Amino acid sequence: MRSIRAALMTVVLLAGVPVATLASPTDAAFNPSSGVLDVDYASYPAKHDVVYNRPNTNKLHGLFAGNGRMGAMAWHQNGLTMQVSGVDTSQQTAFGAGMANLTTTPAMDSGYSSYQQRLSLYDGTLTTKYDANRAVTVMGSPNSEVMGVHVDDTRGGVQNISFELSLWNVSNLGNSGDVPNLDTWKTVTAYADSGSAGISRGQSDPQNFGYTLAATVEGAPFTTQVVNNSRVRFTITPSTSYTIWFTASTRLNAPGNNSVTQARNALNSVRSTGYAATLTNFRNWWHAFWQKSFVQYSNGSREADYLENVYYLSTYMIASGGYGNYPFHFINGVFRATEDQTKWSNSYWYWNQRDVYNSFLASNHADLMAGFNRMYSRNYSYLKSYTQTRYGIDGLWVPETMGWDGNARGTINSDYTKNIYSTGTEAAYNMYLQYRYTNDANYLRTTAYPYMREVVKFYAARLSFDGSKYYMATSNSHETYWNVRNAITDLAAVRLLFPLTIQISTELGLDAGLRGQWQNIVNNLVAYPVENGAYVPHQPPIAQTRNNENVAVELVWPYDLTGIGYPDQSMAVTTWNRRPFPYGNVWAPDAAQAARLGLGDQTMQGMKQMLRQYQNYPNGMTNNTNGVYEYLGVHLTAMNEALMQSYNGKIRVFPAIPSDSSFVGKFTLLAKDGFLVSSEREASETKYVGIRSLYGKPTRIVNPWGTQQVRVRRTSDNAVLQTTSAAELDLPTAANTVYVVERTAKPLTNYASTRLTGTANQGSKSLAGTASTLGLDATANPMVNNTDVTYGANWYLTTNRGYGDYNDDTHHSNTIDASAQYTFTGTGVQFISERFSDMGTVDVYLDNAFQATVNLRISGARQSQQVVWERQGLPRGSHTIRIVNRSTSVGMIDAFRITP
Repeated sequence: MRSIRAALMTVVLLAGVPVATLASPTDAAFNPSSGVLDVDYASYPAKHDVVYNRPNTNKLHGLFAGNGRMGAMAWHQNGLTMQVSGVDTSQQTAFGAGMANLTTTPAMDSGYSSYQQRLSLYDGTLTTKYDANRAVTVMGSPNSEVMGVHVDDTRGGVQNISFELSLWNVSNLGNSGDVPNLDTWKTVTAYADSGSAGISRGQSDPQNFGYTLAATVEGAPFTTQVVNNSRVRFTITPSTSYTIWFTASTRLNAPGNNSVTQARNALNSVRSTGYAATLTNFRNWWHAFWQKSFVQYSNGSREADYLENVYYLSTYMIASGGYGNYPFHFINGVFRATEDQTKWSNSYWYWNQRDVYNSFLASNHADLMAGFNRMYSRNYSYLKSYTQTRYGIDGLWVPETMGWDGNARGTINSDYTKNIYSTGTEAAYNMYLQYRYTNDANYLRTTAYPYMREVVKFYAARLSFDGSKYYMATSNSHETYWNVRNAITDLAAVRLLFPLTIQISTELGLDAGLRGQWQNIVNNLVAYPVENGAYVPHQPPIAQTRNNENVAVELVWPYDLTGIGYPDQSMAVTTWNRRPFPYGNVWAPDAAQAARLGLGDQTMQGMKQMLRQYQNYPNGMTNNTNGVYEYLGVHLTAMNEALMQSYNGKIRVFPAIPSDSSFVGKFTLLAKDGFLVSSEREASETKYVGIRSLYGKPTRIVNPWGTQQVRVRRTSDNAVLQTTSAAELDLPTAANTVYVVERTAKPLTNYASTRLTGTANQGSKSLAGTASTLGLDATANPMVNNTDVTYGANWYLTTNRGYGDYNDDTHHSNTIDASAQYTFTGTGVQFISERFSDMGTVDVYLDNAFQATVNLRISGARQSQQVVWERQGLPRGSHTIRIVNRSTSVGMIDAFRITP
């Protein structure tokens, strides 16, 4: 038996992917001294590294590295090419900082037998290795505006090394970023001297945005030159080891708003520090970041393991750009391969930004949430003044789509958003939550409470009174229902914020004269609109639908007004089940709301559904043009809430886990009022609840074993503080003290002590039942899904077709000359599509040469996965197939099949 158990517990590899160790219900990883799980952080996140085992030439699939304020997205194109972006370079990060390209002669990616590119989440680095004699590492100076490319190249005969920084054609620049003067962004200057070279634009931006993209070299002699105003070149003397430092230094963060001087100083500083010390600092910064919290979410089928992988990858992506003076923009972020082109970025949409940020309180990164909150709090005075101008109200209205400086142009010029009032409550509530997680009393008094008070004053003035009830006469129920009566978002905003503001006002001894009015409104507010046993978005009849938001479920999350254990939980579940737009877009928080309602299977399936719909690229990103990072942020929230909840003053562990008996869940997360909570669940058994109190606040814990007898033990001296069989127990705590809630019949000491470790990932992963993958195998899958193709305008993705298409989705167009293309490495290609009576003709080009006009129209039954054109016998190498629609009937792409 011993040998069998040992064999079962061995980590094996399946297709290059480490398989998780089977659950062990006899051990536990809780450390009674530290009060958190004992995790080998150097090895555990490595199982979630993203690995490319062949060069990637598709820029949209590029891997990345970031340092908290800027990022670089890399792919293979004439050497190593990266798009560089910084959080504060331009308004709403609308414009990328530029391109960087490293080439050598002979090429770095020539004459090798083994290749691997690894995004190391724990170290924060992106390293590409060719055999044992070449390695390129992208890293950075932590939480700065400087990154670097370090090269180790011991090949003999390297003759030339060139590094270029460049911009795109700025004459094509569109004003997608709320830029007051586009001409200054089309004005580009360049410099080159013996120490560095760079490109600047936006230098006279009246809002003090603008930047200088510049570089220098450490470890090898170099010369610089200005090629033209949009390109500078470094010629580097061949060396076996050298580092290229580059910066996107912003005017916004530079003394005197001088980004050129800032760039020179930043580069001189990092070169003086040196590569070795900077790399150590960078790694230590990321190591400290990961050690703030921990999650494990896995099961026997490994579907949950894929979801866990996305959790760690999403956390890395957002944190890589989350520490700027402005928020990580929901669609632009710092990882882009779309040049200066962007969409929906003339403002920060609060709905979308909350999706990106709201998970980070539970994962113990309140400093990330603080950056989001700061943009709203710093605009307090401007928003108060604008509220008076627009509404004649002494209070605070926050635009749903807000510019960096508080401007409301994106809101008041849009019928979708101009009459949304509830954003102010969301902004104020998130500030209040920042206090609840950090215990920063000064922040509460000087920032959060004043914001809360002014939003409450706005609502108090905006509500109507009919003699018995307060009501909202007309507003938008978010973007979906316009100019309706008693929008549920407004009623929820009042019910959420007014009682909290009254409470804090009382605690702080402020505004006593206002509390009576506020309480009267709470006591006499009209009830939520209900129809057929479910909440509805506004007072019936339901207005025309303008967007696809499930507005009524906002009560559950983020308004925190109903959920597990609430009297109306059943109605809230019915509302969620009847929501009109399940997973309706990339910003849909359905899975997080399912978790709040205790729907474990639906939570897991919801996370999977969102990845099925939106995670199209092997780097974890999406081809959806309505958003980029929202679905990743919602994924973080859903997983946190599935494992631990504390939104209603009670700590619940594993409140929304799947019913799968093979599920394994483990976590250390932060609960409201400063409690690091740890727990483990295996073989359908919750082992214990560990509590490390940071501030000495009291809390209430829901007994995870129902009414089984539990005891609370202080780990410093093993004193048993209470024993109870109650369904909930109150726990007074002392600061920096560790407690364990354990079953009397099976205490924590019954479990053998263990440490959580992992084995570094070596290959690609896929999510069963979806086209979602992470990483690239050495040999490409011959089938290339349509979502991997690069599309011009007027192509549309349709999913869940049910016609037998590859991965059940296609792209189609009805627009003449709409084109799409895919670059592949191989000796042949097949073009796969449907044929049907409503379809037309498309032209096929290969390597820019016309090949054929293909007629997709047939009579009779629809035919799916048809090879409608192919070419074999090509010289092995890189080729590009291009499809051009030639009629107003349907042109379609289902997939390509590549011959290696």
